[in-house]
Amino acid sequence: MTAFIVIVWSVIGFIAGGIIATEFGPLFGWRNMEGMSAYFGLMFGSPLGLIAGAVLSYKISRHFGEDTKKRGNFLFLTLLGVGALIAGGFIFETIRTRDHLDSMKWLTCKARLKPGATAPDKSIPVVFELRSDKETRKSSPYGVPDWRVEEGRAVVYGNMEVYRATTDRSVAVRIGDGPVYLFKLDTPARPKTYSYESRWFEPVSADGVGGAGQGEMDMKCEM
Repeated sequence: MTAFIVIVWSVIGFIAGGIIATEFGPLFGWRNMEGMSAYFGLMFGSPLGLIAGAVLSYKISRHFGEDTKKRGNFLFLTLLGVGALIAGGFIFETIRTRDHLDSMKWLTCKARLKPGATAPDKSIPVVFELRSDKETRKSSPYGVPDWRVEEGRAVVYGNMEVYRATTDRSVAVRIGDGPVYLFKLDTPARPKTYSYESRWFEPVSADGVGGAGQGEMDMKCEM
């Protein structure tokens, strides 16, 4: 039974050591980027955890002497604790991700200027921002704005990542230092890929623009 106890605790130590070392990897110069801290955990934390688990469990088991009942209780409590941790982790992860989409979706929107308006210079940034009660995500403010002319009107595109399920979504658009136009979306909480496409619709508000900005800009989105 001692051998089985040592094996179980060695596995526990291997996993725990790897996880702990991965979390503390950045303190030793192993960045989280590209899984570098995970390599640190696997190479250093896991072996140390395995050794620590094996030595500790061997000493505890030998401490019980010939009392196989105490060893059996120790092993039972160990397995019970592992089972409780696994169940707790599963429940926690289920609760934490209950409002997550099955996979990340792209929300693509295009803002259209009023008839006759010309597109700003491409040196002026255009930022789209997804706003909801669950997340806030911006399109990239870098690079050249994607201005096009469609049906005689200037149109600019923006893409935002969507991870959380909710019907409370809005998109804010800002061109340079201009006003922020806020558009209320009617997307389903959990849209399937390429299942949603809106009509052109007006903003519900625009900072610094009278009449909520109607007629200044409209938008169309798909996801």
